[in-house]
Parts: sequence; C-alpha cells; structure tokens
Amino acid sequence: MARTQEERSAATRRALVEAAVALLMERGWAATTAVAVCERARCTRGALIHHYPNLSALLAHALESLYDDFTRSLRPPVTSMVSVLDAVWRAVGDPRFKAVFEAWSAAGNDPALAAELAPAIARFAKLVSPAGAGDPLGDPEARTFFLMAREAMLGLAFGRATNGGRPLGHERVVLERLRSDAATLDARSTGDGGKR
Repeated sequence: MARTQEERSAATRRALVEAAVALLMERGWAATTAVAVCERARCTRGALIHHYPNLSALLAHALESLYDDFTRSLRPPVTSMVSVLDAVWRAVGDPRFKAVFEAWSAAGNDPALAAELAPAIARFAKLVSPAGAGDPLGDPEARTFFLMAREAMLGLAFGRATNGGRPLGHERVVLERLRSDAATLDARSTGDGGKR
C-alpha cells in the first residue's frame, strides 16, 4: 500500500531529525551542516528546505524531539534528594545529551542561534532543575547540595561527551558519593537519622 503525502513528509522530517542528532553526537555542531544532514538522511537539500526554513530550525526541532524522547517514559516522582539526582543523571548521563552540550555551546557564541534555540534550551534546563510537589530542594542546605551535585554530574556528562561517549574512570565513585550524601540529606530531612 502506497504511503500518503503526509506519511512521506513525516518520514522525511523524522529522517532529518535523526540525522541531525546523530551528526551532533558524532561530529559536533560545526560539522552538522545542511549537506551532511541531507547525506545522512538520504534526502535532497530541497527536501530539507521544504520542511524547515533553515538548518537552525531543523536543529531546534531535533533538540525538541530529543527532549520528548527523554521525557516520553513515565518518570518516577521526584520526592527525595536521591530521586532528584537520579532524574538528572538519567537525562545528562544519556549519550545523546552530547547534542545538547553542542547546542548550548553554539548558542553561547551566536545570539541569533540562541534566540532560535531558546525554547528547546529552556526545556532541557528543566530536566536539570527538577522541582515540584514535595520539593526536596526546599531548604538552603539541600539547594546548595543539589547545585553542587548537578554541576558535578554535568561535568561527568561533558567528560563522557568528549571521551567518545564512554564513562570516565572516576565516574562511578563520584556518582556513588553524590548518592550517599543525598541519602544522608534525605535522612536528616525525614528525621530518621540516617536509618534508611
């Protein structure tokens, strides 16, 4: 059965988005050109222009799609410091997060690009700053610990991104220490004195 025009268009957009994310991960922002994306997606430059007004619009859509992938599965409620750290690490520890690092870096150097990518970047910022009902970041000590832990995890994730997607040798011990300290904070906040 022949596909409809709408189905063919959706397939082309999906191929362009997948190609863009793969290139961001493999080659970085500067090498993710319209020509490279079209070659990877096996489509013409005309197809790219038909679906996106420019490469920046495609890359913004690719980041939005990546964000949707990260949040598609039901995420457990963030009710403790340990669960906050686990949620952040699930996002930034994913090898595809390298594409986000590439976008953040490029947007920091190009105001027009920053404006185009702002909605996608803002959504990713939410992934690394979870809060909500029963917010475990409510007291100043917890908030300070979270900020330190988040920056450490972003550093580990950036290290992975620059290490071919492989974990750094010290990654496990750092994550274990962060989780242990988070559990201690959780125990203090629940008043069980660390008897978890």
